[in-house]
Amino acid sequence: MKNNQIELKELNLEDLNNKDSLVDYYDGDVAIIDNISNLTDVAPIYAKMNFIILCTKGRIQFNINDQPLMLTEQQCLLSAPFVILDNYLFSPDFECTILCLSDDLIHAMLGDQVNIWNLSVHNQRTNIIQLPEEDQQQLVYYYELIKFKMEHQQRRNSTFILQTIIQTMLLDLLTLIESKDESNAPTPASHGKTIFDDFLNLLASKEIKHLPVDSYASELNITPKYLTMLCTKYSGRPASDWIAQYTKEDIRYNLMHTQLSIKEISSKLGFPNISFFGSYVRRLFGVSPTQLRKRV
Repeated sequence: MKNNQIELKELNLEDLNNKDSLVDYYDGDVAIIDNISNLTDVAPIYAKMNFIILCTKGRIQFNINDQPLMLTEQQCLLSAPFVILDNYLFSPDFECTILCLSDDLIHAMLGDQVNIWNLSVHNQRTNIIQLPEEDQQQLVYYYELIKFKMEHQQRRNSTFILQTIIQTMLLDLLTLIESKDESNAPTPASHGKTIFDDFLNLLASKEIKHLPVDSYASELNITPKYLTMLCTKYSGRPASDWIAQYTKEDIRYNLMHTQLSIKEISSKLGFPNISFFGSYVRRLFGVSPTQLRKRV
């Protein structure tokens, strides 16, 4: 029977927290699920967040965007947002941990290395990494540390420590992604995928990222409509979303980690005036530039 006869449930991080007994730990940009059976109760799911599944025992088979996928012990699945999960089948001894992360957190944690994640995960929608035993054990330790810190938020510097643990885990995952890419024989990319890669690299390289889609399309010698179509095809997100995401993280970094004045940051990032910049920040973050800066 086709899934279009079954209600498709959209889930983002906030939705996960609002579902009774669905998540074991939640902290705004982070959620942890220890029991996969919780997800089977709401399948099929349209997952609108990044997630990492670490299989620690047994195996699971399910569909992602109608494509069958199997995950076994000592494998880790990285998935981009906007994928449909359904048809779960798992062995009686299956155990896993799922870490769900927002785009904002991944960009903030990875900084100028975020393109490695974006090109690897978003291009393929999912990426399975075979883990040596010591790397699997290390990821289990990361999960346990993250859960502990999320349970003890009242401790001094707990938020900063939690973010540092997540950042270290993501950087370790980047090392595994790069090792996997180096060990695989190169395969020719499609023309469209190459353009999408070039777009992300172009976007990451620009100091002023807050530009119209037309500007990036022109540099890539394609039409804005074609660029948006390729971005949606290979990442599930239009070009304008990618521009906004990268701009958002430049704003966050400059406000929270530099001594530049708000006027200097506005000018540096290509905004026409400080008033427009303030409105843009409020729309993205829900607070003024001054309030965002005080969050440090």
